[in-house]
Amino acid sequence: MTGDLVTIDQARAALRLDDDFPDLTVQIAITSASDSVIQYLKLKEPYTDENKPPPNVQQATLLLAGILLRDPDGVESQTWEQGYLPWAVCNLLHQRRDPAME
Repeated sequence: MTGDLVTIDQARAALRLDDDFPDLTVQIAITSASDSVIQYLKLKEPYTDENKPPPNVQQATLLLAGILLRDPDGVESQTWEQGYLPWAVCNLLHQRRDPAME
């Protein structure tokens, strides 16, 4: 696994992106969202090909990637609580986060 929690094809399908939407833009959003999700979870062991990310972690990654693609200038992020991801993303990930690591 490359560190990205979802593939470009998964993102294109889930986010209903046209074929002419640039791959590089989608890849940057996926990589950024994956990194943010991994940091939020404070994982001791990274996900691998043998230890794949659970569906709700992938869904949170897709949700965040979609937000990043929809709001490339970061205007919407000004409404997020500082230091946290959007509420919907946190809600999907909360049960998997180790609160002792805060």
